[in-house]
Amino acid sequence: MGNTVKPFLNISTGDMIRRELEFLGWTQEDLAQVTNISRKTLSNIMNAKQKLQMEHAWALAEALGGSAESWMHIDTRYWMNATGQSAEPSQTERRARIRKYVPVLEMQRKGWYNEGKSADTYESTYRAIWGEEDPDITFSVYETYGKGAGYCAGRSRVDNTYTENYCITWYQIAKRRCKEIQVPPYSSEKLKYLSKSLLQYTVREGGVLDVIHDLNKAGVIFLVQSHLSKTSLDGASFFCNDHPVIVYTARYDRIDNFWFTLAHEIAHLLLHFKQSTEKIFLDDLMDKTERSTLEQEADAKAEEILRVKQILACVEPFRNYISEVKLVQIASEIGIDVSLLLGILQFYGYVDYRKLNKFKKQVKVLFPRHIVM
Repeated sequence: MGNTVKPFLNISTGDMIRRELEFLGWTQEDLAQVTNISRKTLSNIMNAKQKLQMEHAWALAEALGGSAESWMHIDTRYWMNATGQSAEPSQTERRARIRKYVPVLEMQRKGWYNEGKSADTYESTYRAIWGEEDPDITFSVYETYGKGAGYCAGRSRVDNTYTENYCITWYQIAKRRCKEIQVPPYSSEKLKYLSKSLLQYTVREGGVLDVIHDLNKAGVIFLVQSHLSKTSLDGASFFCNDHPVIVYTARYDRIDNFWFTLAHEIAHLLLHFKQSTEKIFLDDLMDKTERSTLEQEADAKAEEILRVKQILACVEPFRNYISEVKLVQIASEIGIDVSLLLGILQFYGYVDYRKLNKFKKQVKVLFPRHIVM
């Protein structure tokens, strides 16, 4: 970090006032009378014994010209230089520069990293995330990802610097976790077979555990990692050490959301990693604005995996008046979990979101602890 360079001349408000008085041919008493600032106060300001107040700045601007803001700026700059700022950045500055890229406090509350408010703790957290990729904390890695290097996610909500930075941070944490997990070599054929039978997992007792087990057998790493504030992430898919990775955030702690997100990320793996493994999909599935072609393709493939068209065709005769009994009956006939069926019907407008929610089930409690973060 470079040293702070102090100006050779530190021009005060008093210096500027004296220059203007000399130009006008006024005395200090003249200025006090014109501005209605007491002679004592004016003397203190001109001799750098008192800081300028806004009402003084307005009066000086009206009497001597310039704006109140410019007078306040001169005074503030003088006092900052006069009191002396350390050549080394302060604790606040060091924490602030990290906070722009890493929501340290939030991650501490989640138990991801050691607690502490010091700048050293903030910087050690950053190094724990980026390690050898950015040991000197230059933040250059964010510029690389921010330029879209492989970052293909549906990210229409990435509308400010914090959102994009936190998405990248979240991805990097997930990527580091993946390196600690061992699975067999990846088989796209096994994943394709699993995708064709996904609905069968939804009705099994322990189907969530079974599908995670079979994903691992196919060489796919599966993780649960909660989203960070401002990211609005539901799931992600990418490659790490020659293995595809699916990450689920449980942003909506519902089993129907889990199956839909899983189908979407499986679709990305089957469709969009055939020629290259450099892509990164970080998905907000609830935001349907400005969907990229790749996201639209994954949506369509997920609908195919979940057999959405067939389901909606079966339900069409009962649209908008599906009872609890009818919902359970249709789920049994199709061979689909009731909660997932309800989620599909609500998502596509066949059932009001306020109805039949007694069938909604939580999913977080079903995950093995070692894959949850």
